[in-house]
Amino acid sequence: MRVAVILVNYGQWELTRKCIDSLDRSSSVDIRITLIDNCSPGSVPSWACSRSGLRFKRMEENTGFAGGNNAGFKMSLDDDAEYTFFLNNDAEVLPETILNLTKHLNDNARTGIVAPAVYWKSDPEKLWGAGGNLVRWKMRFEQVDLTGMGSSLDKGLKVDFVSGCALMIRTDLFSMIGGFREDFFMYYEDADLCRKVIEQGYSIEVLPFETVLHNVASGSGGELSRIALYFSERNRIVLSRDMLSPSMRFVFMVYKSAVLMVLTLKFLLWQGPERIPWIWRGYFDGLAGRTGYSEVIDKLI
Repeated sequence: MRVAVILVNYGQWELTRKCIDSLDRSSSVDIRITLIDNCSPGSVPSWACSRSGLRFKRMEENTGFAGGNNAGFKMSLDDDAEYTFFLNNDAEVLPETILNLTKHLNDNARTGIVAPAVYWKSDPEKLWGAGGNLVRWKMRFEQVDLTGMGSSLDKGLKVDFVSGCALMIRTDLFSMIGGFREDFFMYYEDADLCRKVIEQGYSIEVLPFETVLHNVASGSGGELSRIALYFSERNRIVLSRDMLSPSMRFVFMVYKSAVLMVLTLKFLLWQGPERIPWIWRGYFDGLAGRTGYSEVIDKLI
């Protein structure tokens, strides 16, 4: 079984190299790796252009997680792979992970996306995420708690959402949906993809015994960085138009407004006021339905 693996890098060459090393240790599966560099500052290391079996392209501008992955996917179509595995470049897989994900898709024709459980690289016993289910009034995907599930972990767990950190999708399904939403740049493009997969009549499943180790939020500078706060706030509000009824969206916006007021006070008192304009800009851009990134990205990175 052939699997196309898509990686997107922005200035994290050493983490990317370790990620590829872990992919090279995968067993009993034909992996074809495409690496996209999102116009990182500085020079490209020689191994990126010369490593055997690695397809590489450097973008002319930073197109974000969504644009970079879409560009890599288009290049990977030459591999004629039945499945495509999108993997964060700051993550590492175990030798059996990809093989077992492909087996699950092969054995379950109505599963559109399958994902492993993701653990912190800094603490491999600590679960970072294993998919989630939508709590509509919060417009939030509550993470699955694997504790106490016992024998049910042997099967795929159906969820509403899995993170773009590590997900495998049927190649033809990803093409049909149109890929990740590029105007989101980063954050919630994976939630939008999962929504569209479910609308096509496919399920999304997590295999809890399959593992990926993740250096969490290294690509965005941390979960409380300006870039993470802006895009996550904005895109969550924009996506709520597609996922919530008008009445539920009203409830969500009341909740979201209250949360942001508390967060503003927290930043003002303890964590620095420089983030405050960006969370509110994300809020108001989301309300207005403004997406894209060209007007803000230079100020955020």
